[in-house]
Amino acid sequence: MVRNWRTLDPVSQLGRARQFYDRIPAEYDRGMSSWPARRVLERRRAKVGEIVRGRILDIAFGTGLSLPHYPASAWVVGVDASLGMLRLGRERAKRLGRRVDLVQMDAEQLAFADGTFDSVAFNLCLCEIANPEQAVREAVRVARPGAPITFLEHVRSHLLPVAIVQDVFNPLFTMLVSDHINRRTADTVRRAGVEIDSVDRWFLGIFNLIVGHAPEAGRA
Repeated sequence: MVRNWRTLDPVSQLGRARQFYDRIPAEYDRGMSSWPARRVLERRRAKVGEIVRGRILDIAFGTGLSLPHYPASAWVVGVDASLGMLRLGRERAKRLGRRVDLVQMDAEQLAFADGTFDSVAFNLCLCEIANPEQAVREAVRVARPGAPITFLEHVRSHLLPVAIVQDVFNPLFTMLVSDHINRRTADTVRRAGVEIDSVDRWFLGIFNLIVGHAPEAGRA
């Protein structure tokens, strides 16, 4: 089932992102399912699937491209700003015979109780969320103490020449598609309270798989 948690303000950054992805869900799915995209991302999607467990919160579930990699026993709750993307995600879940609960929701204001999830996975979304640190703080809040939290994201490269190019072109990407291509995501994740276990960098450092966990009980 796809549910709408609340109406998203169409003039906000989140509302603009919703409108953009509502127009292109099929095109997005084809592009991200293509051989080049799979070449870049598939192995790390599989790695995320090896880490998460139990009741999983998938933030930016999109069209469900990560779903085949999650454990068959997992209960997946997917949230996304775009109902169009979630509808395709529901179709993919049906084809795979997977149980998922899908909700249109703002990642910065998750409508879940504290400590609800055994795992949280972010998928290529912190580049577009208006306040990524707030979104990660919300993920920490709804995760159980010590729960694994993963971030499959494109970020500002650790290689300075590449990072300079990203800095130059970032205003254009931000204006056209609300996509920030030079965010220092690992720093954001740390500030939000995630304890980082590893950072896997590839494709000239433009893509990162950051693996961490929520603080243990009793720790801030």
